[in-house]
Amino acid sequence: MAATTRTTRPARRSGAVLEAAIEAAVVGIVVERGAAAVTMEAVAARCGTSKPVLYRRWPDSGALLRDVLLRRATVAIPAEDTGSYRTDMLAIMRGWAAVLTGPGARVIHAVVTAMTQDADFAADFRTAVIGWRREEMAKLLARGVERGDVRPDVPVDLVGELGQGVLWHRFLITGDPITDDVVVRIVDEVLVPLASPAPRA
Repeated sequence: MAATTRTTRPARRSGAVLEAAIEAAVVGIVVERGAAAVTMEAVAARCGTSKPVLYRRWPDSGALLRDVLLRRATVAIPAEDTGSYRTDMLAIMRGWAAVLTGPGARVIHAVVTAMTQDADFAADFRTAVIGWRREEMAKLLARGVERGDVRPDVPVDLVGELGQGVLWHRFLITGDPITDDVVVRIVDEVLVPLASPAPRA
């Protein structure tokens, strides 16, 4: 009697497990081939799911790409209260440095490229990521004012952009190293002196 051969189907994934697989597939494609290569077919093939599964969650590949990249961007930078303005800023700047120098740097390059090519993505990124970071910086500075380690008249808009602006300039323009020493110098020699209250007479 001939033996019967069974084929084993891959386990059906759902919820967080499936979303993680889809996100990993999108990021992998972006890193290897660029944002333009993210299609429903490519993502489905890479993560072992079907296009109908993707279309139930996103109307098109552009929406899928925006959702994944925005989610990645918003979880990369810490927003916790560390107890002082200096340590808050060190945590944030080190978060940016890790993103811009680690494996996620190619994703950031893809984000910048996508913003120049996709007006909807650019608008979403400015609202969801840049807008979120501005709100978090405003909260951080307000906490510092309450603690007394930030002066009440601190220019919130400038302080919120100044430190990370140096890192982005190095990342996109000059190519100069982004090291922890650079991060500490920016915080201790620029951001803390700028925000600190004037010494009492």
